[in-house]
Amino acid sequence: MDACQTNQHHTAMKNKTPIAIIFCLVGSLLAGMYGPWWAPAVFIILLCALMGLTVKQSILTGSISLGVVYLGMALWMSNQDKAEIIEKTGMLLGGLSPVMMILVTTLIGFITGLLSGWLGSVIGSTVSKK
Repeated sequence: MDACQTNQHHTAMKNKTPIAIIFCLVGSLLAGMYGPWWAPAVFIILLCALMGLTVKQSILTGSISLGVVYLGMALWMSNQDKAEIIEKTGMLLGGLSPVMMILVTTLIGFITGLLSGWLGSVIGSTVSKK
């Protein structure tokens, strides 16, 4: 009977991850569009802490969601760039093409989301222990 209860607990925990990714995608997108540049990271920290996700779930949730949001925003801004600022910035960074600039932006979003999710998980587990 205990094994059955344990399996149900793990199933419920696994079901949190897709929901957390959807919440992080929507919240990070809104925070990024209407807030300062650091707002999506703070949103991920708070969401992972409040949802009580494990470290693995938080890292996965944060990295995927913020990486996708940064990729989408970079593609959107690249299409809106009439003054070729992205291309000029790439030249200043050693001649990076606009495609490479988008990839670098996505990587930065992935790493920021990963660290934000990890921090949120640690904060959530610390607060729940007290």
